[in-house]
Amino acid sequence: MVRWWHLAALLALVGPANAADLSLQRIMLSSGGVGYFEYEATVDGNATLSLDVPLDQVDDILKSLVVYDDGGTAGEVTLPGREPLTQTFVDLPFDRTALDSAPALLNALQGAEVRVTGAKPMNGRLLRVVEETSRGADNLAIPRNRVTLLTDAGIEQFILEDADSIAFVDPELQKKVAAALSRLAAYRSDGRRRLTLESHGTGTRSIRVGYVVAVPLWKASYRLSLPGDPRPDRARLQGWAILENFSGQPWHDVSLTLLSGNPVTFRQSLFESYYVTRPNVPVEVAGRVLPKLDTGSIGAELAAAPFPAPQQKALAMARSAAEAVPAPPPPASAPAQIEAAQAAESVTQIVFALPYKVSVAAGQSLVLPILDRELPAQRIDVYQSSADQRHPLAAIALNNDGETGLPPGVLTLYEQATAAGATYLGDARLAAFPPGETRMLS
Repeated sequence: MVRWWHLAALLALVGPANAADLSLQRIMLSSGGVGYFEYEATVDGNATLSLDVPLDQVDDILKSLVVYDDGGTAGEVTLPGREPLTQTFVDLPFDRTALDSAPALLNALQGAEVRVTGAKPMNGRLLRVVEETSRGADNLAIPRNRVTLLTDAGIEQFILEDADSIAFVDPELQKKVAAALSRLAAYRSDGRRRLTLESHGTGTRSIRVGYVVAVPLWKASYRLSLPGDPRPDRARLQGWAILENFSGQPWHDVSLTLLSGNPVTFRQSLFESYYVTRPNVPVEVAGRVLPKLDTGSIGAELAAAPFPAPQQKALAMARSAAEAVPAPPPPASAPAQIEAAQAAESVTQIVFALPYKVSVAAGQSLVLPILDRELPAQRIDVYQSSADQRHPLAAIALNNDGETGLPPGVLTLYEQATAAGATYLGDARLAAFPPGETRMLS
């Protein structure tokens, strides 16, 4: 007996083979709220690479995708479109509802030649599938579908549920039905899209693929430890980075770099379909000419309609730049040593490259040490009438004598007062701290 799922299995389209999956190797997280993700694969000769990405990242990937291949050339990139299902069926001889059941599909393809196997094999062209009800034991109603074909012997009928299989004789029609099922399956997984990248080249080589997408902002937090000396000249500052892996995939032994700056980032809906609005003009149809009877005088009137000169419109473009106003920080003392990141400063941002690989499961948060320095520090009293009318505030004057700046973050102060342990002094906020400058943390 044939069932709809039998027919679907018969017409299923086999997916492409020899597609290499790219593995995540490198991540750069920016304080601008974006992250650079780089994948790598080893290929030999021409290759097809595949990458599964969330739908909400496709716009950013289309904007920023870059391919590195020293021994070959990058080819086309394809992915399932975003258009509604009605658009995916425009080139097929049936619509989406035809795939709801086997009778619906057969009725949508009236006239198609089919081959039926089973107790009553036959070949013919589809006329109609009609649902009917038969009576079984205890007068139980059994729904079934009667298929009518036009065969060489005339009009013949069979019960769809009694057939072993039904196949379309035309191989092109068979492919179209299979393509429709494939598109339907791809559309169901509308939360993700599979990108397919073509690479052309010879020999074994490594290919890297990178892109920039939105990620949660990574945060910096500091611990400043002061020695027990009431007049210290240096303090120990340790910095930590707090970040989240909300990328939808685990990070396994990836190289991680943190960027602190204020890059220009934006989004553009490149995955949407846009159509240019065009004016609808009437079709020019020659009017019926009926000459007037001559009454002795023929006059003509000409109406002149002056064309107004086109008006020029000016476009004004405004650019604005906002600069962050820095604020003060705190100190550090004798906590355990940490494996700090390699810090470097460029013209626009501070780079923290971690010296070890990072692994974290999807949906997990991570706290990583990024710096461990001793900085010149001095205890002072700061009077701020807006904070307290009568008493000055205890503060730390901290000087950044390092080669790189420090990203903004919250800071916790400790004092190594006794051998038994540290004393908590309070919290402060550290604004962006360029090298060579001094901040007061109150």
